[in-house]
Amino acid sequence: MASASSSDQPMVEVLLATYNGGRFLREQIDSIFAQDYTNFSILASDDGSSDGTTTLLAEYAERQPQRFRILAGLPPTGSAQNNFLRLMQHATADYLCFSDQDDVWLPEKLGFSMQAMASLEQQHGKGLPLLVFTDLHVVDQALEIVQESMWSSTGINPDSIHQLQRLVTRAVVTGCTMTIDRPMLDLARRMPPQALMHDRWIALLASSMGAAAPVRKPLVLYRQHESNVVGAVVRDRSPAGLLRRLLNNHKRMEQRRLNESQVEALLHHHGAEMPRANARLLEKYLESSRSPSAIKRIVMTLHYGFFRQGLLANLALLLEPFRKN
Repeated sequence: MASASSSDQPMVEVLLATYNGGRFLREQIDSIFAQDYTNFSILASDDGSSDGTTTLLAEYAERQPQRFRILAGLPPTGSAQNNFLRLMQHATADYLCFSDQDDVWLPEKLGFSMQAMASLEQQHGKGLPLLVFTDLHVVDQALEIVQESMWSSTGINPDSIHQLQRLVTRAVVTGCTMTIDRPMLDLARRMPPQALMHDRWIALLASSMGAAAPVRKPLVLYRQHESNVVGAVVRDRSPAGLLRRLLNNHKRMEQRRLNESQVEALLHHHGAEMPRANARLLEKYLESSRSPSAIKRIVMTLHYGFFRQGLLANLALLLEPFRKN
């Protein structure tokens, strides 16, 4: 896409969370500096690396002092989620992106994302919490494409972002593709410990209190390697794999409890701020998920649409009420 001059572009702050990422970090930072959209800065936070990551960050901060800033002198947070939360709490720009340490951004990533953000603002105004997110190419360590579209390979429907009843049980947004505005940041920087991940939380905020738009292009090379904290899960679709997942009731029960805790926290922190219809939908999800009545849980799931991603997951969901909690 054609790039505008930086004077015509709103400032974007890229939040870069690192931890022992020196092996791939230079490629990621260089891909950010190679963006067609040029009015951005990078805010980095390292979480206690011991592999030379901090030396690499310091090199970029010295070379680009106006565009690369490091949060220094702070203790480790202990997780990628808390590291991103710390970055959000120190962010200063009106628009924010999130960067992992091991991916590569295509040159149009920021430009297309900000173009979609401008369209959202024209539609909803600048006071609403807004989110833009994109598709990804899944790649191996050498950046060879494994899956052209992560949305297609993992069965993600990006339009689920507009269906709050879907987001309570599934992840739709990948953090390294997100762009948010300042009103969303003001909400997201209050993220509680019950949030499953910063991208899951922001997606719920967008669906319940703001607006969102998917960019239907893979704009990130999503690198998969042995040290990924979160990766692209392509499920085993063989009969044996399907049966294993269907019978893995313990894992589903644990995930359900985590989903319930996250929704409960969303209601506690923001229920009074969101439209009453959305708060009521979240309340109905908790009522459905926690009801001891098998029939009630099935009826409410079918009525409100609290479905999971994929036929097998939904079959397991309807069978769960007949299992012991």
